[in-house]
Amino acid sequence: MPKELIPLLIPVIVIQLSLQIVAIINVSKKTNEQVRFENKLIWLLIIIFGSLLGAIAYFIFGGNPNVNDSSED
Repeated sequence: MPKELIPLLIPVIVIQLSLQIVAIINVSKKTNEQVRFENKLIWLLIIIFGSLLGAIAYFIFGGNPNVNDSSED
């Protein structure tokens, strides 16, 4: 790998790891009913093995739109 590419890859790696960590924390705080398809393990595997795209897919498709997360009544 050319040494000129390393400074360009560092921000991508930081963004990827940050998104993955935030997604894993988000999944772990929710119950099975609050996650689409009601299976947290599957979403964790998608986030971990799908790397950047897995974390993005979780944030787009992972939340269950039928469950209201806000506590406003």
